[in-house]
Amino acid sequence: MKNKLDKRILIAGTLSELTIPAQLNYLPVVVNLSKQIAEWFGFPEEKLREIEHIIEESFVSVVENSFELDELGVVKFKISYLPGKLIFTFEDKGLPVDVEKLELEERSALGILLIKHLADEFKFVNLGKEGKRLEVVKNLPDEEIQHLLSDFAPVEPEPAPKDEELKFGMLKSQDALELARLAYRAYGYTYASVAYLPEKLKEILEYGYLEAVTVRNSKDEFIANLGLFYEKPGARVADSGMAIVDPRYRGHNLFKRMKMQAIEHGKSIGLYGLYSESVTIHPYTQKGNITLGAKETGLLIAFTGERVTFKKINDEGLSQRQAVMLYYLKINEEPKRTVYIPAVYEDIMTRIYSDLKLNRTIQTTKSFKNIVDMSGETALELSFKPDLNSAVITIEKYGEDIVPILRLRIKELCMKKIDTIYLELPLSEPATMYLVSQFRELGFFFGGLIPEFRDGDILKMQYLNNIYIDTSKIMIASENGRSILDFIVADRESLA
Repeated sequence: MKNKLDKRILIAGTLSELTIPAQLNYLPVVVNLSKQIAEWFGFPEEKLREIEHIIEESFVSVVENSFELDELGVVKFKISYLPGKLIFTFEDKGLPVDVEKLELEERSALGILLIKHLADEFKFVNLGKEGKRLEVVKNLPDEEIQHLLSDFAPVEPEPAPKDEELKFGMLKSQDALELARLAYRAYGYTYASVAYLPEKLKEILEYGYLEAVTVRNSKDEFIANLGLFYEKPGARVADSGMAIVDPRYRGHNLFKRMKMQAIEHGKSIGLYGLYSESVTIHPYTQKGNITLGAKETGLLIAFTGERVTFKKINDEGLSQRQAVMLYYLKINEEPKRTVYIPAVYEDIMTRIYSDLKLNRTIQTTKSFKNIVDMSGETALELSFKPDLNSAVITIEKYGEDIVPILRLRIKELCMKKIDTIYLELPLSEPATMYLVSQFRELGFFFGGLIPEFRDGDILKMQYLNNIYIDTSKIMIASENGRSILDFIVADRESLA
């Protein structure tokens, strides 16, 4: 930190509180206070400018959308600290506001979009009679986290003995700091930010969004981790990710052994299956999935940014955005469902479903004769992943305005230089098989199939914002995976 703060203040959490009139001439006060405190925490100039934009857009949005022109309102502004992040909060008791509607209004849409893009977390809370709260979060810079972790960085470690006795278990909240150190040993500071935030890891563990298989060596050192992420607590499919292995233990077959532990755990708690995204900078993780019986369901060709490095594998980083192969491993019987497949993807999706052996009835435009209801307004969710510079648009309900809304969203995201945009479509909705052709006209192409993701299967499409991908650099571990890559390349080229 550039400025030493009393630890009692950090533990208490509140760094500053202001109660100010809801008038724009107070904007410099709020902005300057935010930048000054952020500077104490070591944010570089580029990030300070981002914080300035976030605070500016947030305060303007609150003032302009919460109060009438002649109304003298009040805004409570607060800056708080939690381990690994600063939280900027705006509270008021003005007019009720629907953020989704604000995002559709030209006057406010770009401001909300900018906040979501620049913030690491964005939350809008309706407090009922107490008003409402807008909360934005910026994670601390890597350099600050380095102070916590750098003392534990091994220098050129010797490979561990192959016959060492290892202990497998499940991640506990007290392991969070050791997991952060493990991420550093394996990836430096280039991995997804949650791996470096012990307090955030503890929180998602506590609330049921994460479980993980862990491995300790004979000295009780934390040497490997395989995360099981859940879309929501109680979900029946886990996203198997955050696979991290200490460089000393590469070649010990730990990924496969952890995955076997995860399978047994999943069977015991009634999961339908495990979903995973395997990197393509090397074939090892893909091969591990395949030997366990997982099946390829798609490929996202520009998923990971160029910053990610794998110590002992590619210390220089990636030369382009990196692809991930999608896998699904069925471990328990899932519900019987009907899925509606678009004609343009009928062959590949039918083949994927056949490989997965899911309990599905497939409908196509040839077999489906009912009328599709698309009345009313579209409902969708837009989320950002700043560490990947990507966005995900999830369709919750199709409306007659779906195409113009998507066109607007794509334009806004491209203007903000988002590299990749994903579109998640419910295969339980007949409209999906009719609308995909229009989504392809907007620039989306095939990504993959994810079973039982949100109480049903989804079709994931992908959009690249003026970035070049050399597909010859994508390492594929199987012929089936190669055929999926070839299909995706052809599908993208057919849009031109």
